Amino acid sequence: MALNLFGKKEDEAPESIFTDRTYMSVAAKTNACITLAKQQPGTLFICWFNETLKKLKAAFVANGIDEMTVIDARQMHSGMLNNKTAVFAEHYPLHEKEIALVEHWPLQKIIVYSSMDEPLFKHLGSEKMIPLMKLLGMKEDEVIEHSFVSKSIIKGQAKIAAMVSLEQPANSQEEWLEKNLKNYDS
Repeated sequence: MALNLFGKKEDEAPESIFTDRTYMSVAAKTNACITLAKQQPGTLFICWFNETLKKLKAAFVANGIDEMTVIDARQMHSGMLNNKTAVFAEHYPLHEKEIALVEHWPLQKIIVYSSMDEPLFKHLGSEKMIPLMKLLGMKEDEVIEHSFVSKSIIKGQAKIAAMVSLEQPANSQEEWLEKNLKNYDS
């Protein structure tokens, strides 16, 4: 533990296996997933929630992309990764659950596509950031990708985990937050 001029320096958190690509809207995120699927057909898009799974599959079908590349996280295992790239189409509210799924995967980095208008991000205060980003000239289809974003998401997930005593399953992020957080306000 190092000291600096202003007191103790916190120990650095280990580098996250996840690289976040965050968009302002679900529509922009979905378009980015479609573009990636067309450019890299060997990509598997993993969804934590059934609602996301259905919507992404429908978007892929509408764009002539094989819907079988969209996978339910509960059915995902490392054997499915042969000659494939895994990409998450959303975050799960609990970071520990994300880590438990990928801990035996032979991957160094896993990309997670998210949007600031998803319920998880709204719960973490993204509604205040979107107008500021637009004011600064950021376009809806521009991606935010930085280790600070990933670290902030992990910190937010830790705060959520501290509020959950007994996890209840759900079909969407919003339903999960409603069922598992007492003070959740959509």
